Amino acid sequence: MKFKKIYYVLFASLLLVNCESYTEGLNDDPNAFIVAASDLLIGQSQLTFIQHMGSNNARYAAVFSNQMSGGDRQYLTLNTYSPNRGNYDDMWNDTYTQGIKTTRIILADESAGVTIAGVAEIIQGTLFADMAALYGDIPFTEAVDSEIINPVYDGQASVMSSAIGIIASGIGKVGTSSVAAGYGGNRLAGGTWAEAGNTLAARYSLINGDYAAAINYANNGVSSTANDLVSLHGTSLDNRNLFYQFAIDERQDYLVATDAHSVKLLNGTTARALETPGSSLVFDSYFLTDGSRTILNTNEGGRFSQTSSMKLASYVENQLILAEAKFKTGNESGALEHLNNVRADLRVQYDSADGFPDSTASGNTLLKQILEEKYLALIGELVTFHDIRRTRNFIGVPNKTTGSTGASDFPQRFLYPQTEVDANENIPNPLPEFFTPTALLSSY
Repeated sequence: MKFKKIYYVLFASLLLVNCESYTEGLNDDPNAFIVAASDLLIGQSQLTFIQHMGSNNARYAAVFSNQMSGGDRQYLTLNTYSPNRGNYDDMWNDTYTQGIKTTRIILADESAGVTIAGVAEIIQGTLFADMAALYGDIPFTEAVDSEIINPVYDGQASVMSSAIGIIASGIGKVGTSSVAAGYGGNRLAGGTWAEAGNTLAARYSLINGDYAAAINYANNGVSSTANDLVSLHGTSLDNRNLFYQFAIDERQDYLVATDAHSVKLLNGTTARALETPGSSLVFDSYFLTDGSRTILNTNEGGRFSQTSSMKLASYVENQLILAEAKFKTGNESGALEHLNNVRADLRVQYDSADGFPDSTASGNTLLKQILEEKYLALIGELVTFHDIRRTRNFIGVPNKTTGSTGASDFPQRFLYPQTEVDANENIPNPLPEFFTPTALLSSY
């Protein structure tokens, strides 16, 4: 991974809110080189965080997870599990150079406030953890160092543990600061940064197989749907929901949901593990029927409309983390309580008193209900791809090409990008294949 020295200028997109306060104290000489202050750079980190969680990464994962389908051209190759390493170039480089690199500059800035540093750590730790979950071994200790041409690849488990530690450090710095306070512009909404950080730390602790830590973090995680950490979108071309941008503005018909497993669970073609009369309401929220096709609901009020927020860390995810982690540690009554908390939230969300009855299950039936609820409640979110792989496809999502539900037949990783293959002599050799489990997730 070759990184050129990056020089930062003040982008117009970072001056949308509170322009005067953001530029106060900067050199006013129009001929002088200007380096953005950390409270501006944090906005770039947030944008990359949103992009990582909701753009190409999320779309690829949704196809691989059989929540959506590839409908045309490049996305047909995704649908048949025939990815090209070049497809991953921008996804990899954007996360490292625009996200992780920017947070490291902030953390090296002695004038940065404690809260800004804490937000930067939460974002940096999340990006590192998610990259490790997607790819396996990745550059960490030597990443984004302009003096190092060929950074080493650190082990997946080591990166995951270190990344969780970075998030935890950030939680300790942000105190009770609210997401709405700004810190880089109005790109995000939610409760407090500490709540969001705890849910993110719980997510990656679950991936790390540390159920006790997942419970501890989630106990302090997002406490209500009103406090979900979400991205904010508008009607201007570059500010629209990222799924909307792709499906409507950029590549119509590439990404659909025809014959997807999520659709079959929601329309009744495939029976759900927990009987849910309200499944049709969930379907209508995410999808539309278009003749013989199923497409994303990009209409006003749909999950993928122009202005629809995208969830980055949510109450529903937090409750289902607690449900699974407590089940795995022998507390089935606690697991059932958290699953039913989600069902209660869905009754309110969809205004359906009878649509989402409580569960009374136990044993593996309860675990399947928990994981299937998460699969359907978080459609389009990267975490569902992580869940299927780390649980060895416990809920039996069909392979797109064979229909089989075996763990070994399911996509296991993103491919290292061609830019890395060409430029970094330290890339793992031999290169792992698409269906080869990552070291951490193969231990389940």
